[in-house]
Amino acid sequence: MDRPIGLEVRRALVEAMRILHDRGLVNLLGGNASVRVTLPDGTTFIYITPSGAVKPLLSPEDIAVIGLDGTVYEGKPSIEYRMHLAVYRSRSNVRAVVHAHNTRAVLAAALGVELDPNLLGVEAKYYLGGCVGRVGAYEPGSEQLAEAVASALKDCNVAILEKHGAVAVGVSDDPRQAIYEAVDRLEVLEELAEASLMAEVLRRVRIGH
Repeated sequence: MDRPIGLEVRRALVEAMRILHDRGLVNLLGGNASVRVTLPDGTTFIYITPSGAVKPLLSPEDIAVIGLDGTVYEGKPSIEYRMHLAVYRSRSNVRAVVHAHNTRAVLAAALGVELDPNLLGVEAKYYLGGCVGRVGAYEPGSEQLAEAVASALKDCNVAILEKHGAVAVGVSDDPRQAIYEAVDRLEVLEELAEASLMAEVLRRVRIGH
């Protein structure tokens, strides 16, 4: 099943999870990421991080492989595989899906703080695509969560999950680049959330005075 692109994608997924952990966006067992790879004959495989694995210690051999219909070809896919598949089915241009535990983004959403991309300028608007989707609280790994996330990402490239982090997509034609694109969006989202929370604190201090 694995061709050169398959091995490269596995390595990129491993590196992406290490980056997310180093940035404090996932804990040891949290988060998940996947990539869609379509072969010249039209066959599509989803390479996805495994369930229950220590994310910064992943190796390429740990990556699971499934089909768009959920068929498991290799390994034990993340419990959130339904969410990944729902996004891929909803948007044909998506090449990568990454889910992290963005603490500040979740906090900002819970407090009703508006995430204004203008606080960070052009970069935030470019990477976040002009909108941040919102998803309510659903059981992790459930079909309900999967469909809600797919709906929120229909027109947005990133969405905040109530009490559950955030999900971002990558749309680059190069599946490896798409992974890093999604990771970058999650980083920018967290930076925007932090800036927005600070701005809200300053606003309230001014009002208090």
